[in-house]
Amino acid sequence: MHRRATIESAGPTETAPLHEVAPPPSIELRPAADLLHMAWRQGGNHFPCYTGPTRDVQGGAVVQPESFTAMVIADLLLEQQEHRPLVRSVGAMLHRELTEGDLFHFFKEHERLPADADCTALGLSVMLRSGARVQHRAHHALDRILANTDANGVIETYFDPTGERDGIVDPVVCANVLFLAYQLGRGDEARPTLEHVHRVLVEGEFLDGTRYYHSPDSFLYFLGRVVRHFPETHDLLLEPLRAAVRDRQGSTDYIIDVAQRVLLSAWFGLDDGGELQRLADLQSGGGTWPADALFRYGRKVIYFGGRVLGTAFAMSAAHHGMAGGSMPGRRRSRRDIAMRETADRSDPRGVGDQAGEAIVADDNVAYVHFRR
Repeated sequence: MHRRATIESAGPTETAPLHEVAPPPSIELRPAADLLHMAWRQGGNHFPCYTGPTRDVQGGAVVQPESFTAMVIADLLLEQQEHRPLVRSVGAMLHRELTEGDLFHFFKEHERLPADADCTALGLSVMLRSGARVQHRAHHALDRILANTDANGVIETYFDPTGERDGIVDPVVCANVLFLAYQLGRGDEARPTLEHVHRVLVEGEFLDGTRYYHSPDSFLYFLGRVVRHFPETHDLLLEPLRAAVRDRQGSTDYIIDVAQRVLLSAWFGLDDGGELQRLADLQSGGGTWPADALFRYGRKVIYFGGRVLGTAFAMSAAHHGMAGGSMPGRRRSRRDIAMRETADRSDPRGVGDQAGEAIVADDNVAYVHFRR
């Protein structure tokens, strides 16, 4: 008789048939989902984020309200039906935060930091994936991003009128820009940036982290997000990415690292080397996961994160790890195409955008090309 393992979640229970292998862990996800929904309700328009000198941000300060953590969490939850209300609420917030110049800032108090390519690319890609009709504004933002490069044509991070942050390039930021560029059908316009992240990958330059993302796994995760959704990147990136993920398995016990490696293994059909079990072992008795940091200041070692962010990554990883993941580079259904064409005819410039209203009908279709 074949054993079956189950994963209990806030949505329908999934089962996975097993044969001559040990069953994957059973992971209760409802407390984690409750934590995320409660944190969003309490924040009103943001998730809590903390800073500290260590990755667990223990004893650190509460960060001023910011939008980036919500972008990351919404992106993690987009493909899970039970979290659609939360994703729609984040989408509505992003619609309000998008500036007249079609850019995003990290902080809600925009004067604290200039707008940047990372927040802009991730925020707009999440809005497009969730169905918001912001195609025209996304193209305008991408025009500005692609015009803001270093001498080698690689995307710079900040739109800084003071010049104080000129020349800053971060490979994770580059990966997020590539996602938006391919999503808009304009990946060929970012070729120098694609070649830059390829070099960082194959030469192992990511192994010490990047300027703003301290973990090597975060570079692999955000680049994997691109490769998973856009088959046109496979010839250059897929096999070296798979090899890098295998090499990183079992390397650390930080929850975001482990979750990112579970996600990457699931997305690309790799044996996870026991990472899903490691993730289950790190779950607290209350059903959530420990605080961890995803990013840091560039000039000094101050980390940003918290329990909500660590739990969001772990919850998404458990969902995909138990389900086996997917690479959604498949054709859209006729219904998807008809819905998109109807929306484009009624609002070709995206000026009547409705944040968070899903256009894509099939949960397995994670992107649509939005050409001008």
